[in-house]
Amino acid sequence: MKFTIGNCVAWCNNLRSTQDWQLWAKGQLDLQDEPDLPALKQIPAMQRRRLSAFAKLSFHCVLDVLEGEEADMPCVFSSRHGDLHKTSKLIENVAEREDLSPTHFGLSVHNAVAGLYSIFSGNKQAMTATAAGEDTLFMAMVDAYAKLESQNLDKILLVYTDQVVPEKYQPYVSNEEETISIAMVLEKSTTVKSSANTKLTIDFEKQATKKNQENTNNGQVFQPLAFMRFLFDDNKTTEINSSRYLWRLSESA
Repeated sequence: MKFTIGNCVAWCNNLRSTQDWQLWAKGQLDLQDEPDLPALKQIPAMQRRRLSAFAKLSFHCVLDVLEGEEADMPCVFSSRHGDLHKTSKLIENVAEREDLSPTHFGLSVHNAVAGLYSIFSGNKQAMTATAAGEDTLFMAMVDAYAKLESQNLDKILLVYTDQVVPEKYQPYVSNEEETISIAMVLEKSTTVKSSANTKLTIDFEKQATKKNQENTNNGQVFQPLAFMRFLFDDNKTTEINSSRYLWRLSESA
């Protein structure tokens, strides 16, 4: 796969600006826990109050990355866990035989943020919601690339958001996971002329099951942070493992 990242905005604790990510990727800034959320002053208060922390992080990155762009473009929204904090609360309501809120249920599904963004922005282009376990971010790139090529698109918006899971689920996931949201505008490499953009090539192959099960048990790499480090450090190539795939990334001028 070959495509260009025209712009990228990400929020992860104290890492929020391009400069923050550059300093962190080069080892000059530590990742620190700062749980405050974006203000989202561009969204009316009535709508803003309905947004969960998951949705607020997504909206912030989307609105920031699309500043100066045509907002009416196809989108791929992705998340490994979705808005699990909201879903977990609904499951507790069921266990306690309490009534479920239709609104909370409707806003708990994987494509809820895509729908909210479509309503807010008026974007009526095709939108998909992708979940693929620990490989979710890269599989979302596969989805976005396939759409760029098959539908002859110039640009597509890719969004990835996840939160640290509720405490009861933490034994089942990697302890490397962080609350993070990333939004990128992906473009065809052949149509981009600016040298300021990142031209990316990604190859991947399926891994041997037994070997990678052992790797998984020893702790997984949190792919979104590994990708952001590659994007902002000086290395031009890297390999990122998961329990199922080996991802090879290379950057060209």
